[in-house]
Amino acid sequence: MCFITCENAIEKFNPEAYPACNNGDVTVGWFGTAPVNIGNRAYQREKVATTLWKQNILRTMLVTIYAGIPEIHIRVMKTETGYKFEVVDGQQRISAPLGFLAGDFPMPNNMIIDGMDISGMYKDELLEKYPSVVERLKEYRIACKWYEGLTDAMTSDLYVNVLNNVNDQKPQEIRNAVLGFYSDYVRNVSRFEDLHDLFTRITVKTKKSEKTQLKYFSSKFALKGRMEVDEWLSELIYFWKNDMRSGITQDKHYKWVVSQQLPTGEYSSTFTDKKKVDELLNFAFSIIRSVPKTQKEKLNSMTAMILVLYANDLRKRFGNVIPETYVSSFFDVYDRWSDTSKKLYVNELTDNKNQMPPFSELFGGKNANAIKTIISVLDREMKKDMIAFGVIEMDMIETFKRTDIIKKWKEQGGLCYYTGEPLDEDNLAGDHFIPRSWGIARGGVTEYDNLVVCSKSLNGKKGNMNGDNFKAMLSKDAA
Repeated sequence: MCFITCENAIEKFNPEAYPACNNGDVTVGWFGTAPVNIGNRAYQREKVATTLWKQNILRTMLVTIYAGIPEIHIRVMKTETGYKFEVVDGQQRISAPLGFLAGDFPMPNNMIIDGMDISGMYKDELLEKYPSVVERLKEYRIACKWYEGLTDAMTSDLYVNVLNNVNDQKPQEIRNAVLGFYSDYVRNVSRFEDLHDLFTRITVKTKKSEKTQLKYFSSKFALKGRMEVDEWLSELIYFWKNDMRSGITQDKHYKWVVSQQLPTGEYSSTFTDKKKVDELLNFAFSIIRSVPKTQKEKLNSMTAMILVLYANDLRKRFGNVIPETYVSSFFDVYDRWSDTSKKLYVNELTDNKNQMPPFSELFGGKNANAIKTIISVLDREMKKDMIAFGVIEMDMIETFKRTDIIKKWKEQGGLCYYTGEPLDEDNLAGDHFIPRSWGIARGGVTEYDNLVVCSKSLNGKKGNMNGDNFKAMLSKDAA
């Protein structure tokens, strides 16, 4: 291995960029001026280092000279104009001195260097009174390893399986480091600039503590800064793509995330399901926020997952669900089948033919047996009265045949049904007099008797109104 420094790095790096590793050190000041990305989210933990932790890094750099900080691992990437660098491991260690130099926090208390008391000083004050200390910090040299010619997959493997294989990394923190468009989507929607309303955080204060929790979930959905929301979202997408009845394990989840972002994967060039997943999250939001306060404490990670996925499954099978009605029925089933006095479960078997426990206990696992058993109970109760369960069975045929539209138009004398005005043949739209969204039970069918013909523009304005009400609204507007 070669030993490089910031002064001769360019000469030492390999322009052919084959996989290689070099040892060497650079100054803190170099990190502040070089084209280096210190904040790649793929290699960041959600839990941010405290000010005290950062101050202790400064103490190590300036006072505890015999110790030194652990080495920084840097990816080297050749560009058309030169090199750019990416900190793969050690972001928080280098962010500490750079944060101080940016004026973000002061020196620690009881900080004396060569007789100079710099305790609690910010960078500007220190620069005025003891500029040599600032220069000393900038010139502090940090041991580094430099990796050239690594692909995204190699870099992820380096971070997960080499640099952090003995660390207390949670499974989602490992999945977060798998580079690609899917990983970007998950963290952006759960924590960053594209944060969905479903994942809104609130701060809950008590006399003894202050903690952050999700606004629309139970406090039992604990946020410990270990990417809990990222994990929930990624599992939701996994179940949506792969059928929730198959269950999930950490290993299966990790391999799927990797496979989707490989050059042969579905998400290799972009997150192709963004639009569909955005819509799924909007639907999930309508379900979750419909949970009444009396039931909200049941909304831990798994209960919320099944609540959303089963509603989406009903929507897929039958057409639509009414959120408030569905949520009420779901928790009615949950409570009755969990009641240890009624014991509705006592003569029932799980999917793998074992004795069924109280219903609530099934929500403790993500395996196929637990999920299939939950769904079988929900299906049984739903089929007793679909309407009472909030299910709207819709006609799967969405549009009318063109021949039927022409026939009905002629029956209407070539006039718009709603306005009575002449209607050109190239401006015909077949409209459901009783909206399809009302469901089959209420007559919202795609059949000739429910067909009226209007202009394309009016068809787009009618929404979920029935024909009589829409016609009356147009007459009122005209008057």
